[in-house]
Order: sequence, then C-alpha cells, then structure tokens
Amino acid sequence: MKTSLTLRLPEELTMKIKKEASRNDMSMNQYVLYTLTKEISQKEAERGLKERIRRAPSREEALRLLDTIVPDVTPLPEDEIPSEYA
Repeated sequence: MKTSLTLRLPEELTMKIKKEASRNDMSMNQYVLYTLTKEISQKEAERGLKERIRRAPSREEALRLLDTIVPDVTPLPEDEIPSEYA
C-alpha cells in the first residue's frame, strides 16, 4: 500500500536532494525513499544489536556476539598507524 506525503522543505535542501538524486541517476522520489529506508534500517539494526548485547548473560558473551556481528577487516593502508606513533 502506498500513501502520499506532502513535505515542506527548505529550498536549499530541495536543491541538494535534486543534485544527489541526479548524481545517483534517480528521481528525487526514489532518492528520498532510498535515503529514508537506509537510515531507518540502520537505526533498527542498531537498536536490535544494543538489545542483544544488553541481554547477554555476561561481558564475555556480549564481546563474542560483537565478534560474530562485526567482521574483522584488515585496515586499509591509509588507516594504519605510522610506526613512530605505535
């Protein structure tokens, strides 16, 4: 089911949305839907993760949970700490 929503946006924000939509080869409507969906999904995932960690029976279990969710990714070369600071 689809509904319509009328928003009053500042002109500057409207122009930014239009520009970003164009850069992504999308209509303004598609871009706004994509952006809102992405933001809401991230917030829901964050709340779910915090709840799972909060319910963990121990600190060790919470850390194990984080290890299974957050991948161990090798840092990019530009992310490495220079040896003189290590």
